[in-house]
Amino acid sequence: MKLKVNRLLTGLLLIGSIMPVFSQQKIKDRTITYEGSIDKYPIKAFIQYGYSNKGSVYGKYIYTKYPNNEPIMLSGDAPKKAFTFREEVYDPKKGAFKTTGKFSIESFSQYDKLEGKWQNASTSSIVDFHLKAVEKNADVVYYYEVNRLTCEEEDYNKYYYRFNRVKIFDENKKLIQTISLPDSFAYKESPLSISLEDYNFDGYLDIVLSHDYPFVTRGDYGQYYLIYTPTSKQFVYNKSFNMAEPSKVILLNPLKQTLSTVTADGNGNESETTYTVIDNKLYKIAYWESTEENDLLEIKYKVINGKSVEVSRRTK
Repeated sequence: MKLKVNRLLTGLLLIGSIMPVFSQQKIKDRTITYEGSIDKYPIKAFIQYGYSNKGSVYGKYIYTKYPNNEPIMLSGDAPKKAFTFREEVYDPKKGAFKTTGKFSIESFSQYDKLEGKWQNASTSSIVDFHLKAVEKNADVVYYYEVNRLTCEEEDYNKYYYRFNRVKIFDENKKLIQTISLPDSFAYKESPLSISLEDYNFDGYLDIVLSHDYPFVTRGDYGQYYLIYTPTSKQFVYNKSFNMAEPSKVILLNPLKQTLSTVTADGNGNESETTYTVIDNKLYKIAYWESTEENDLLEIKYKVINGKSVEVSRRTK
């Protein structure tokens, strides 16, 4: 009997060593939109906080008085206790970006509010800046867990795993919900890309989950958009956001509160479609395309009675 028990324990240990155990992972990356001021000048900004590898931040800001001006670029290292990031503008004479200022925060503790000093790179003058998050839950903490399944295709198994479900947990690692997804793939050697971003501009962060297309050289990944519902405090796989191909990825523009999809075939044929979001539905408001023959088409739309109606068209 003792021998049988020992064999059973040995078998279980071997299974445990072969079958990986995947625990809940924290969703660290997020994009936060801010409103505030540099000295007495109102600004609007967004910052993408990324923690892969060494970590970094990227963003843009505009002066509220000049909403149509080219946004000023922001970049720096991911925040620790001290948080510094620089601003850059493009210098057409030099054909490169130049640093025009620096934001410094002595003690960073939350995403909801950023306060510190802004220094002019040319004059070294220093003024205060204050930024407040637009999102109501900028500091929310979520954990996630995807199921890992064997790929049916033998070639895929060497590099990818399959998943079709994601579990979302709260800050105490208590299960909030389980969301079913289409059969998807992820690269084994890289962490799954998942972030918090407000895609429907309702002031609450949604979940953006990336997935891979095995052995595809162009457009090798897509994204799922899980939209947060404040009334139920859960996320929804919204079909309006999760488009069919070729639009695998939706680009977010927090400054203009628009979304866009782009296509490019590598031969000079490109297009971009811009959307506004109304009641969690995407409506086309602009479209342009250019061809390898340098033909250009621009179309503007207006949302009328729940439909995108063409109001102007220009060709070149």
